[in-house]
This record gives sequence, structure tokens and C-alpha cells, in this order.
Amino acid sequence: MSSESYKVIECPHCHEKFEAKFWSVVRGDIDITIKDLIINEEFNLLMCPNCNKIFSYEENFIYMDPEEELFVIVMPEYYRNQENVIEKLKSDYISIKNMLSDKKELNMEPEYLFGADKLREILLDDMNREEESEVISFICAEKNYRTKKIKKNFARKNKLPVVLPYKNTTEKDDILSILDEILNEYPKLTTLKTLAKLLSKTESARIEFIEDEDKTT
Repeated sequence: MSSESYKVIECPHCHEKFEAKFWSVVRGDIDITIKDLIINEEFNLLMCPNCNKIFSYEENFIYMDPEEELFVIVMPEYYRNQENVIEKLKSDYISIKNMLSDKKELNMEPEYLFGADKLREILLDDMNREEESEVISFICAEKNYRTKKIKKNFARKNKLPVVLPYKNTTEKDDILSILDEILNEYPKLTTLKTLAKLLSKTESARIEFIEDEDKTT
């Protein structure tokens, strides 16, 4: 579950001081409402109880979604040049990880971002690639092709779909022939184009970034 903390801050409009609630840990896989606040650019908004004006205020927080292989430490933009603060956060990573969750659930290195807007960009990109992946899965089902899952973090870093179409084998040349066929019919599938380009540059015939089990049959 997500966890919250409290801090006394000063309103930039009327200078009234009040205690504000902040989310210190956000579980994106559990608390969808809070995830939506980040996506809708409402996560950092506070309302002063004295003047009722709304303003933005940034605090450190951790965003976790183990299923999506996403573990992010988000810092305010003004921390960017404060190397001592950044290094302190990085050195605390192991204790933070052990405190928050089971090691198996967070078997990944954190990403460090400055500003919730950078996390928002990642979440929106994930949503767009997931939507296109659903289209790819539908096309594969129509053509009696199979798909395997692409590792989420690898797909995110390389702007790929989260599914890899195949027919008989997952050897590179066989997959490329399937991708060419699909792209000839559906040329606007941008993540599939990126996947085809990446595979065409891969020397090994074996695909290393897929998971073992099939997603669909």
C-alpha cells in the first residue's frame, strides 16, 4: 500500500503555515487513484486552508510498480544540483528497498528522476505502448500467430511493444518475417517498427529480452 507523511509548509500566496499531507511511497499497481493524480498533473497540488488558493509543492517520493518493473525515486527539480542530497538518497537505496517490500518483488535498480512530470511521461508512454500492444495481440489472434511477453523494463527503455509476435519459432529471422508481414498491412504500428529495427541490428539469432511463457496462443 501507499504511505503518506506530513510536513509544515508556507503558502506562497498568503504566507500562512499549515500542515500538508504528502505521499512518500506510491504503489502504482495498487493505488490507481494516486497514479491517476500523477498522470493528470494533480499529484503535487495543495490548497491553502487560509486563502483557499491552489499551488504546486514538490517533495521526494518513491513510485513502485513491481508488475511493470518500475521503481523510481522522484526528487524535486531544485535537487538537481545538490549532489550531496542525491548521493544520500542513492546510498539509502538498499535500506529503502528492504523496508518497502520483499526483495523478490523489487529485484531491480531504481531510476532517479527530477520532478513528477518526468514520471508522468514514463507512465503515459507505458499506457500508449500497452494500447498498441493490445492491437498487436488482436492482430496476432486473427492471424493465428502466437506472442511472447517482452520484459517490461527492456520494452520501456527501447520504446517497444510488450508483446513479441511469432509463428513457429522465436528465432530472429522467423520473427522478422512475421513483423514484415504485419507492418505491410498495418504500417502505423510504431512500436512494432522499432522492434523490427532493433531485431535487424541484433547479431544473435536468439532473442534474449523475452519471457519464457506465451502471452497468447
